[in-house]
Amino acid sequence: MTDHERAQLECAFVLHQRAYKNSSQLLDCLTEHHGIVSLVAQGSRRAGRGQRALLQPFVPLRISWSRRRELGRLIDAELAGAPTTLAGNALFAGYYINELMLRLMARGDANSAAYSCYIRCVATLAAAAAVPPALRIFERDLLRALGYGIELEFDIETGEPIQPNLSYRYEAERGALVHTGVGDDDSVFLGRELIALREGELGDGEALRAARRLLRPVLAFYLGERPLRSSLVMRDIVGRGLD
Repeated sequence: MTDHERAQLECAFVLHQRAYKNSSQLLDCLTEHHGIVSLVAQGSRRAGRGQRALLQPFVPLRISWSRRRELGRLIDAELAGAPTTLAGNALFAGYYINELMLRLMARGDANSAAYSCYIRCVATLAAAAAVPPALRIFERDLLRALGYGIELEFDIETGEPIQPNLSYRYEAERGALVHTGVGDDDSVFLGRELIALREGELGDGEALRAARRLLRPVLAFYLGERPLRSSLVMRDIVGRGLD
């Protein structure tokens, strides 16, 4: 980033907002060409200001800002489309994907693939699709977009295609390799389960549970020890079925 950055009508979503000083808000925004940026919306909490209602999660925006270093100043914001309505489990899932973006994306680094991944997931949740498959596909695609990779095509040792009837051990940062040991554990999967996640075919419970079992430790590897607050809330409110 240059010493003084100005952006005009950049496509964006608010991922998180909080009160700032007497009447302002501090926003973390996902933008199409600038990655995640932190901005102050001055006076946005004053009575009579319509901006506060606009600066909410899941609302497609075009925003303009000016900034030096990390924290910038919001200059203008306008709707870029119809606000997305999320309710119930889909709303909790929306907050989860927002937090995941904030935790995994580097600030100020443009990533069009991650931005597209986010838009697709929000649209899927808004269409009242089943929430757990939507989250697993989002997690898979986001990890790939960020360069962390989920290798589900080949055995990493032999180079052979994943076979549906073989068992594989999956290792974070590496991929799948044929499991030749005796017994089973949470890192061992049938080839057909890996193929189902690769193809996004998570309609049956077995494939969905396997996808969750594979993705959870991979995400934990990159997130570190601090748990996601939204994930903890989801477990408390809706149980293990959602996350």
